[in-house]
Amino acid sequence: MEEKKKTETNSAGETTKASGKAPKTGSAVPGTTGSREAAPETTAITKAAPETTAASPETAIPETAGTPQNQRTQELPTVSTPHDKGYKKSLSRPSEFLHFLKKYVKADWTMELKESDLILCDKEMLERDYEGKEADLLYRVSMPDGREAFIFILQELQSYVDYTMIFRILVYVVNTLVKYFLDTDRRVREQAGFRLPAMVPILFYNGQDSWTAARSLKEYQNSGDIFGDYILDLKYYLVDLSELEEEYILSTNTVLDNIMYCDKYRKKLELAGAIRTAYNRVEKLGLQETEEFRRWVKHILLSVCGNKEAVVEEILSWAGNGEDDMAFKYNIIRAFEDERAEGKKEGKKEGIEEGQFLKLISLVRKKIHKNMPPKEIADILEEEETVIAPICDLIQGHPEWDDERICFNLPQGREHHEKPNAPGGNT
Repeated sequence: MEEKKKTETNSAGETTKASGKAPKTGSAVPGTTGSREAAPETTAITKAAPETTAASPETAIPETAGTPQNQRTQELPTVSTPHDKGYKKSLSRPSEFLHFLKKYVKADWTMELKESDLILCDKEMLERDYEGKEADLLYRVSMPDGREAFIFILQELQSYVDYTMIFRILVYVVNTLVKYFLDTDRRVREQAGFRLPAMVPILFYNGQDSWTAARSLKEYQNSGDIFGDYILDLKYYLVDLSELEEEYILSTNTVLDNIMYCDKYRKKLELAGAIRTAYNRVEKLGLQETEEFRRWVKHILLSVCGNKEAVVEEILSWAGNGEDDMAFKYNIIRAFEDERAEGKKEGKKEGIEEGQFLKLISLVRKKIHKNMPPKEIADILEEEETVIAPICDLIQGHPEWDDERICFNLPQGREHHEKPNAPGGNT
């Protein structure tokens, strides 16, 4: 029978939803899948506080905290956006997430965890960073000692290193803890024994270059080493796909393992061969796992085959029909050659478009050197800010890159540009 919900106002003037069940240790635990109703969004730090909350000195939150700078929610450019769906779907299953923790994070505290200890939090619990981007997944974890923790994972599925990552993580942590604190009954949180849950950040990065951004908040602060433990510090676990050996990934067989294995390859023929190997492994897991893997592969192949669905379906049929390797490779090469020949028909037009895009990047670079913000550059060049902002982000984040490399790392430029000798994952 569906529980009757009611609205209550606690002594701090906070509006909460009650289900009639007493929350664990007397606190209102934020929303989790299959457990409790999501916490009301009225207390989220990323939203403007309602008047009834702002009036109370105990719960007033500055509107600037966690608010996206200039209200920009534009995502930074990524190499292959289809990757995100496959990873997120797999990691949304507690069993797969537990496997990821034990195999790839490999911290001592993960070894005692069981699948029943993990509860995937509702989307409403996901907080945002300073640019308005959400964390990808958040799990509530019951630790072996009975205490509660939160583990959140960020997926950096792009070709470049985000040097602001540690600050983004700081904002996620603060916003989530503030929400947890405000969602806890005032009488409970003011007790001497009240403690906030541990927040454990994990970063998964699949770029070709090694991750070189700051790994701690102390490292990100000027003179951070001078003040020792008297300044705020924070670290995150890093799972860098480029650092993982192929043999280690293939030492176990899950959908996630096979996705990660294929993701190490970016050249078309190498990727196709990896897919063939992974297909043979995934088929041993069952029909549901095979179909999930097939959907992910289809998205990836569409992104590298210019959305030629007929070519992709042909490759997928060869990958799973048991042909010998020589026949498979011959058919893969033929499919890619057919796709390449068709592409040459539009080559002249694409060459013009690429040249125009490179010219745009050059103009943006000159404006940046004059300290112009993206909005002003967009107005001057008569382009959309959503086109100019990612170019600015890459130029400022990688001043050593030339225009062609900037072009290659933008979705618009990647459509018209094939990077020569792009490194594979393990070549």
